[in-house]
Amino acid sequence: MSFFADKVTNIQIDASRRFPVLTADVALGFEFIQFYQAGALVGSARAVNGGVTFASSIPGPIDPFFPLAVDPEDVNTNFWDLAFPEAASAGNRIKVSIQTTLAMRLGDRFRISIDGTIVHEADIYPTSDGAGGYGVSFGVSYGRGPFGGGYGREYGVNYGHGGGIVLEWVSEPLFIGTYAVAVNIIDKAGNVSSSTTTNVTLATYPRPATDLVVSSYDSGTDTLTLGWGESEDI
Repeated sequence: MSFFADKVTNIQIDASRRFPVLTADVALGFEFIQFYQAGALVGSARAVNGGVTFASSIPGPIDPFFPLAVDPEDVNTNFWDLAFPEAASAGNRIKVSIQTTLAMRLGDRFRISIDGTIVHEADIYPTSDGAGGYGVSFGVSYGRGPFGGGYGREYGVNYGHGGGIVLEWVSEPLFIGTYAVAVNIIDKAGNVSSSTTTNVTLATYPRPATDLVVSSYDSGTDTLTLGWGESEDI
């Protein structure tokens, strides 16, 4: 069982047709080429004289294609997760994790922007209990030492204010591409911090629905009911 992700080069896509057509060069000695789109194995083609042509079954300009040279007996085996782990693990959502610090106070908010557009804004500590998270944790741990549990809990409740809590936000499904993700902190007075910005690249589309079946058919109303497994990404 073998696959080779670097044997197909000079990929050209003709997106002017309803169903895009890919042409590419194939290294000598490799004949069977698989093609992946949207995280799914969509077909294969046989290389001829060091070149391959593949017509997509998905209409519209879907890009990128992920070609893969495989052994003849493995032409129908799905190698997506193994051959393209970076694309497979990236998924098609962006997750932002923010760890709070002692400088973040009750009433502060965090804001997330993608490509300059605000996509989420919320209180860092929706309740005062959240603001005490770091203090309680620190206090209990400290209290188990030589100063005793009572002192530790008192310190935690009175003085702790949130450092160490991890806030998480996950985007809606996104198309492939590179996105500038920025995070700002806003205090009670409305002052906005400078942003922490990073570029995040998504390399695959949402995975498709699976196992389409006919659930039922009502001949009286001529109604066909279908069932399927929903996409893991949507």
